[in-house]
Amino acid sequence: MLLILHALGARIYAGVRVNEAGHEERREDGREAQVSFWNYRTLEGHIEAGQRDFEVWKWLETGEVEFRTHAVSRPAEANPIVQLGFQLLGRHKQVEFGRRACRRMVLLTEAALRKPQGTPMASTFDGRLLAIYLRDHHALLVALRELARRMSAATRAEEHRAFAAEIVRSTEDDLACLEVLLSRVDSAPSRTRQGAVWTAERLGRLKLNGRVVRRSPLSAVTELEGCRLLLESNRALWTGLRELGPADAGERARRTERLLETAERLRLAALDRATRGCRS
Repeated sequence: MLLILHALGARIYAGVRVNEAGHEERREDGREAQVSFWNYRTLEGHIEAGQRDFEVWKWLETGEVEFRTHAVSRPAEANPIVQLGFQLLGRHKQVEFGRRACRRMVLLTEAALRKPQGTPMASTFDGRLLAIYLRDHHALLVALRELARRMSAATRAEEHRAFAAEIVRSTEDDLACLEVLLSRVDSAPSRTRQGAVWTAERLGRLKLNGRVVRRSPLSAVTELEGCRLLLESNRALWTGLRELGPADAGERARRTERLLETAERLRLAALDRATRGCRS
């Protein structure tokens, strides 16, 4: 098996071999548990020499499940640069790997519990790619929230302000949920992405829509069309996370669907008013 280690932007390929795997019943503190276990040992070329054990404990009397991991290692014989890097970062990376393994196990377990019985589970899971996906959608939600705040201005129609307020509430709730998911894959929102979408939203306000001195009737149309595009992205997010995301991902997708229906109704009405007004 090949592990890919990440440190200071570098990718280090390290080989390991599965040594033991099995199931057995154990007793601890007077309690009986069914234990599934496996471990791997490092191969030549790895930056450390040792073994990591993984165990899933299911307590028979309660059904409670625990995931445990334990490692024993020492620096491997390598060139001085690799040895120095291990001395500086080795312990930190070991703890980080264990923490990520535990969080990944939680995500996979929750996903398995939500699947119908007998449905096969994916054999691999790339937390780094999931983190990138979540960070992208987090940035798009920030853009949606900023657009909705613009639509909340006192000069907007009352129905549009009420709709914008509803979007702000739901978007802030979705952002908080995404931040929890990001923390579970050892990631966080991207300030660079947030800055980019914030700037793009501000630049979008410079579009004149046929008027220079006063607000154009088409401005409401373009704002609502922007909302529709971003809401479609948000709906895609939660439908995609039905099995690997929060338990209420389906409800979040349905909430976004309701907002999409309202946005389309308001958009068509705004377009009708804008174009009919131009004919006079």
